[in-house]
Amino acid sequence: MTSRTDSLSTETGNRPAGTSDTASRKVFAPSGRPGAAILGAVIGIALLVLCGVAVRDLVLEAGWIDGDPWLGHAAHWSSETAWTSWMWAAAIACIVIGLALLVASMKPRRATHLRLTDHDVLWTRRVDVARRCSAAAQAVAGVDHATTVVTRRKAKCTVIARDSVDRDRVHTVVDEVIGDVESPNRAVVRFSTRNAGDRR
Repeated sequence: MTSRTDSLSTETGNRPAGTSDTASRKVFAPSGRPGAAILGAVIGIALLVLCGVAVRDLVLEAGWIDGDPWLGHAAHWSSETAWTSWMWAAAIACIVIGLALLVASMKPRRATHLRLTDHDVLWTRRVDVARRCSAAAQAVAGVDHATTVVTRRKAKCTVIARDSVDRDRVHTVVDEVIGDVESPNRAVVRFSTRNAGDRR
C-alpha cells in the first residue's frame, strides 16, 4: 500500500494520491450542454418530420392510401421554378444559418463548476461557494446577515452587521473560502450597518 501511494505521489508531482486522479486519460472539468444542442434538437425534429413525410409517400406508392405524393410534387415544383429575386434572400438566409450552426458547433462548453485548489478531480458549484462565503461571514460575531454572488472574476459578499463587527475578520474568512477554489481569485466584501448606510 505504501509503495502504491509513493508511486502515485511521484507520478503526480509529489502531490498526495488522494488529490489526484488515478486515470491515465485527461480529466475534463464539468461543463454545460454544447452550444449546438438546442439547434441540433430542432434540426433533428425537422428531419423526423421529413422522415414521416417520406414514409407517407412510400405508403402512398404502395397503394395502401390515396392522395398525392408531397415530396414528389415539391421536387417537381423546385425543378421547374425559375430564378427570382426573392431567392437571393433565401440563399443569404441559408448561408447565415449555416455559419451560425458552424459557430455553435465550435463554441466551447460553459464551465459549470470550479476546481478546488490542489485537487485535480474535485469541483464545486459557484452557488455552493457563495453559500460557504455567506455562512463563514455570518459566523463572525456582529454579523446579522450575509449574501454572496460568485462570478467568474470575483465573489461579492454583502454583509449586514452591527457597528461592533470585526470587519477584518469578515474579510479574512471570506478570503479563506475563496482561496479553496482556483477562481475567482478575489473577494469583495461590502458592509451595511443597522444604524447607518456605512459601506466599505
